[in-house]
Amino acid sequence: MQKLPQTLIGSALLGACSLAQAGTVAEVFNGEMLGTNQRYFESIAGIPRESFGDEHKFRVQGCNITATITEDTVSALRLELTPQCQADLTQFVGDYAPAPGQPLTFGAFEQASGGGLSYHADCLSGCGNSYDPSVYGHWEGPRAVDFMEVLLEAVQVEDAAIEAADIWRNQMIKTMGEDWVMDGQFNCNRQFDPIARQALNTVQVTAVTVGQQLRVPGC
Repeated sequence: MQKLPQTLIGSALLGACSLAQAGTVAEVFNGEMLGTNQRYFESIAGIPRESFGDEHKFRVQGCNITATITEDTVSALRLELTPQCQADLTQFVGDYAPAPGQPLTFGAFEQASGGGLSYHADCLSGCGNSYDPSVYGHWEGPRAVDFMEVLLEAVQVEDAAIEAADIWRNQMIKTMGEDWVMDGQFNCNRQFDPIARQALNTVQVTAVTVGQQLRVPGC
């Protein structure tokens, strides 16, 4: 069998990789990708950089996108937000999402969707230094958008997010006690959502996940 020159093999591999990585953020982080199979998704998004169970991490146009793929079907998509990596949520939930092109905040989503976010956190008291915890706003859409779910996330590293989490935490400690907060009871109790809603109103979202049966912190 005649062997192909290494230069031709290298060119072919490079061409194949370029073709696989040809997708844009708008094409990959898109409602039409939900429900597709893994092979089709990777034909647009490229090969994942990392995979942990059903979580597969992709780099698309310099943006980090994670696809949850269960039984060969894409069930959720997560986009880490930066000034260069912005989410167009109208591609998933239509008019229930803020208009694209503007910074995404918890308040902007509340206003566009008509409200209904429930608020959660990885940890609000006694968290330690092993990781930076996040606060979340979880929305379950109506039948009109096939009960699509949206999970807004803000890592507690910027001053605005830290201060908002402090306001939420301090009010709960004042009312329920620190042990209640340390045990994460607020994650399955909606009593203090109005406090979180007001505190997080102008906080910018650092990542957003859209899909079905999204995982949120429990108590």
